[in-house]
Amino acid sequence: MTTDVWGVLRPSATGTTVRFERRYPTTPEELWSSVTEPERLARWLGPVYGDLRVGGRYELRMGEDVDGSPENAAGEVLECDPPRRLLVGWLFPGEDESRVALDIRPDGDGAVLVLEHLDLSESAARGYGGGWHASLDQLDDHAAGRPVRPWQELFDAALPRYQQA
Repeated sequence: MTTDVWGVLRPSATGTTVRFERRYPTTPEELWSSVTEPERLARWLGPVYGDLRVGGRYELRMGEDVDGSPENAAGEVLECDPPRRLLVGWLFPGEDESRVALDIRPDGDGAVLVLEHLDLSESAARGYGGGWHASLDQLDDHAAGRPVRPWQELFDAALPRYQQA
């Protein structure tokens, strides 16, 4: 199966969607654990706090581990179907609310993660394209047992590709 490492930006009735489909060298259950368990999520994306059940609220700290930082995303857990689907509201300071969906499916001896960031403006979608690309590269490092590369380096290398019109 082929996956698109660079993702796709796609217009919709509610805004622009950033969509990635990546294959990881792990089981769907292990991949689910990597994207939902706070101690594992902190290794590649950032510390997360809150109630990670449907209807619960969370705060993801992607910069410093400080409550209320301007680098934190927050939202409500809208759907949770382990180990297949997670849908959360996403509110980042200074932006309109959007949603992030994660779908996981088995693929031979690995697992595929489909990440969609929905309801974005086109300019925000381009920035999130580079950001999610970098974060998913970090998840790949984590899933493969390699040292996780710095996000900023990965983002700086990826962002120009998403800013092309």
